[in-house]
Parts: sequence; structure tokens; C-alpha cells
Amino acid sequence: MREIFKQFFDHDISRRDFSKKLLALGFSQIAASTLVTSVAEARDVIPREGKRITGTGAEILAETLRAADVKYIFGTSATGMSPFFDALTLNDDMQYIASIAESQATSMAHGYELATGKTAILMLPGVAIPSAMNNLYNAWKDRSSIAVLSDGSSSNFSGRNGFQQMDDWLETMTQFTKWRWQVDNPLQISEMVRRTIKLAETPPGGPVYLRFPGTVLRKDNIKQTIYPQNQFKIPMGLQPKPELIEATARALIEADSPLMSVGHEVTRANANDHVVRLSNLLGIKMTQGFSVYGDVPFDHESFVGFYGMGIPRGLQGTDVFLNLGAPMPDPTIFTAPVSRKAKVIHARIEFDDIANIYPTDIAIAAGMKETLIAIEESIKSLATADRLKRIREDRLAITRGINKKFEARKEQNAKANWNSSPISWERASYEINKELDENGIVISELDTRTPFEWMNLAPNKRSLIGGTTGFALGWGIGASLGAKIGQPDRQVTCLVGDGAMLFGQIESLWSASRYDIPVTIIVFNNLSYDGERNRIYLNSPLIRDSETRDLWKDVSCYLGNPIVDYVGLANSFDIKGSQANSAEELAKSLKKANRETRDGRPYLIDLRIMQLDVADKPTIQTWHPDISIAKKRSKKV
Repeated sequence: MREIFKQFFDHDISRRDFSKKLLALGFSQIAASTLVTSVAEARDVIPREGKRITGTGAEILAETLRAADVKYIFGTSATGMSPFFDALTLNDDMQYIASIAESQATSMAHGYELATGKTAILMLPGVAIPSAMNNLYNAWKDRSSIAVLSDGSSSNFSGRNGFQQMDDWLETMTQFTKWRWQVDNPLQISEMVRRTIKLAETPPGGPVYLRFPGTVLRKDNIKQTIYPQNQFKIPMGLQPKPELIEATARALIEADSPLMSVGHEVTRANANDHVVRLSNLLGIKMTQGFSVYGDVPFDHESFVGFYGMGIPRGLQGTDVFLNLGAPMPDPTIFTAPVSRKAKVIHARIEFDDIANIYPTDIAIAAGMKETLIAIEESIKSLATADRLKRIREDRLAITRGINKKFEARKEQNAKANWNSSPISWERASYEINKELDENGIVISELDTRTPFEWMNLAPNKRSLIGGTTGFALGWGIGASLGAKIGQPDRQVTCLVGDGAMLFGQIESLWSASRYDIPVTIIVFNNLSYDGERNRIYLNSPLIRDSETRDLWKDVSCYLGNPIVDYVGLANSFDIKGSQANSAEELAKSLKKANRETRDGRPYLIDLRIMQLDVADKPTIQTWHPDISIAKKRSKKV
């Protein structure tokens, strides 16, 4: 029966043929006619003036999502969703992608939004909201548009601290949502769903929460008008002020050493090529700002590294700093500040983030594409082609010298451990890069940016998503599944640390297998929380005192006891995998992964990678507290 519905929604069979097939299945003439009329209305494009329907609260919800052109709904199972599941079953045009953990359903929705730019729909049990907050926090930090919908206990007896009740479910979501509401009036179901989607997707995006008491979803005979969601979309072509653009153009022309920091708003505006054009026009150095995306090509001759979780090359001497759609750099994102002598130009669509930290010379509240186009046009109007060429060539000569030294140092540092086992981070990244599709997507949940120095990553080509700027662990695998669902024709490779893998992500393997989501998952396994251990070390009072330094121990970050069999875990979910202890084994594993994903199945690689100390030198840390509760027993029970 599902196949018949699919054929009708795909316009593969006519209304008459659909009716005949229903009669053949045993439906009465009246029942078949009623069902055909109902389903035909759901299939047809909703007119601008809307479509009047009658149904249960759950059916109104489903029809409103359908009017928003929703294809996938991410979620888990819950008793309170029973009416909504019925509404989905009757019309098989929206796919429900289930996870067995709410946090992973959330990361799948997050990854889907990041890969497609479309608002993701997340349906959760009301009582599961707390367990989803870890990854909702990540989505909030990344300004990811997610419509979070949940059921809820009946509101008839609220305030009694009853089964799955608390005094205020909305208040708990205040920190991680743009807006939140409980629909107590059934006549507002469609209105509030439309508003939720509109608010979630209007830049700057973010999660929006809508809660439905069970009585509202079950209530029948509700009459409402369903409107196309695109009638509620807010165009955001925000033009910058011309005088600010001209001042910016003059500053970039006259500067000795300008630097651009680029963030997620540029990618969301699909303005990455305009950044490159501006850099090429004046030879402006580009750095990757603190962002969930790779917003600039890392192999471009003007790229000088990361401004966030790292310090860009050639930062010293910067006299004009142009920040495009990124948070301003400061110590809270582990980087160096902009020079006090630099002229600061900050352009954001999230205008309330401008001029919060630094004295700002030019503040531009506008869209990124509009701003970049205007700056380029202004520069061309203020300087001749010959002058622009001289400026560009002089600046590029300096940047090439900086990058040449960096590349030589990078190659030299990698030599010592190039053929080591466990594999060095540099060699592993080099081998992975060779096997990646040139138009694929890399999803990263690693506590280092070293791999990106060895990979050819660029927007609109082999693109990077991650890590999330929230940095709450337990995100990457679910995000990679959501990205693949949203971009099924692009190769998706997930890079995840062993610690992050153990942080509630094993459940995602169930969804990967259940829905044939062909992603490659590479677990960077060094039996340790390296980054966390090193940060703990650097903050230890024992370490700061030379007389007590030898007393320091790693109490919490060694993960090698017990040894986790990641391939065995994958196999238990009917996912093939292999372990790689050397570069040769990694190369073979990557080829196996490519064959398996081409055949439509996920694949997992357990990559044994080096541990690194605070100086990024190989180390072996295995000590951990010897605690056995069994030995503390006085009775063997």
C-alpha cells in the first residue's frame, strides 16, 4: 500500500489508477473515493490563498509541514506522537528518520541543515528535551535553523508534578532557542508551526521550540487553512550603506597589510566566491574565522591559517582587519587579539555582535553577499587596473614568502614520524586526502585542525563542516548522517575522535544501518582525550611549581582500559569495518570504504593514531587510577 501512495505522490499513476488500486486492495467505493480526494488535496500544490482542511491536530501539523515542502523529519519514538505517526502513515510523502537517542536525532537535523541550508524538522518526545540539549546547544552556537517540535503530557492537570511533568518545559529551552511556545489552542496549530519555521530560518538562524500537549494533537474535527510556507518567508537582501562601503574600499586599497577573517555568514549567503574575488583583486590575506564551516579555500595562495583555535600566519603588522560574518577573535576562542593599531571593519548580518569587544572603525550591518559585491565595485571605481595589479602583486609576494616558510616547516616536522605506527596525524591526513572525492563533504569532530593543513578543502568543492563551534562532544556521526541525507549524491566522510565516539554516538550506527546511509566514519583512536589532557596539564597547579611537577598524573583522560572494539561495535549494527595501524593499512581501508559506500552501505575505520603532548610531540600516556569496586567488597555478591 505504501508503494501505491508513493506512485501517486510522485505522479507516476493517475487519480483514476490510484482509485482502482485501492478498490483492488478491498476498499469500498465510498472509502476509496474519500481517501483519493483527501490524498489528492495533500499532493496538489497549495494555492496562495491557502487550502481549508478538517482533521485532527496531528493531521493539521503534518499538512502544515507538507506546505513547507518538508521531505524529512528527524526524531525518535514516543507514545505521545501516535496521532502524528498516523498522519504520516496516511500520506507517505514525508520520510521519518528515527534515532534511538534524542541527542543523535538532534545532530542529524543539525547536519542536514548545515549541508542543505534548509530548515530541519526535529520531532522529539516532550520528556526527551533535556537529553537533546547537548546538541541543541551546538546548533544554537552554529546558528542552525531547526524547528524543534515535541509532544507533551495533557495540560488538563498541569502543576501536579505528575508523570513526565514539570512546572515549565519552555523555560528549560530559553538558553538554546530563538523563541519557544506551547500550543494550547488547537486553532493556532498551523499558525504557530509556520511561525516556528519562519523564525528558525530568518537570519541569524537558530533552533525554535514548539510544544504540543497530547490533547491538542489528538483533538479531532479541527478546521484550519493551510498556507504555503513560502508566503511567510522574509527576504534578507540587506544592502550596506554606500558611505561605509567606500570607506572600507579606501582602507583596503591604502593598507600595507590587510587581513580578512571569514565566517559562517559568508557560506550561508553563498558568497564564498566573492570573498576569493576580493582577495584576488587586492592580494588580501584570508584567514578562516571561528566557524562551523570551511568558509575559504585552504589551498589558496592568500590563505594564512585559522583565526580561532589557532593564530593566523602574518598576523603581526596587520593594519586593516576586515571581519566578514564571523565572531571577532579574542582569547575565549583560543587565539590572539587583533592589533590595537589596526583599523577594524566588522560586517555582520547578526548586527548585535558588532562592536562588542573591539573599538570598531567601520560597522556594517548588512548581508554578506551584498557587502562583498559593493566593496569590490567600490574598489574598482577608486583605483585603476594598473594600480590594483601593483598592490596585488606586492602583497602576494609577501604572503607567498610567509606560506613558503610555513610549508617547509610543516614538511620538516612531519618527516620524523611519517612512517610511524601508530600513524602520525600528518600522514593519516595525507592518506585520507588522497581517497576523498573532490566534491565530497568532510564532517569533522576532532580537537585539532592539523588534518586541514594536509587536505584540499574549499567551499563548493570538497567542503568542510565542523567542528561545531559549540564543541560539545557527541555530534559528528549524527551530523554526517544528516548531511548525507540532505546531499545524497555527495561523498560524506566523518572524522571523529575516539573520545567523541564514546560520547553517546554509538547509537547513530543504528540509524546509519537502518536507513542505508553510506557514510565513511573514521575513528581517530589514540586511546586518549589528548586535547583535554593537555589543557588539564597546562592548568594544573602542580605543573606550575617545578618542585611538584613530577607528581602530576592524568586522572581522567586515558581511554585504553578497557580497549574498545570499534569495528566489533560497527559489525553488531551490520556495518562493515577495519582497523588501520599503519599508512598502508589505512590506504587499503579507505579503498574498502569507498567500495562499500558506493554499494550503498556505511563503513567504519578504526584508525590507530598517535597521542600528542602539549608541544604536539608523540607521547604514550597510559596511567590511570587503579580503582576496582569489586576489590572493595566484603562479600562476593
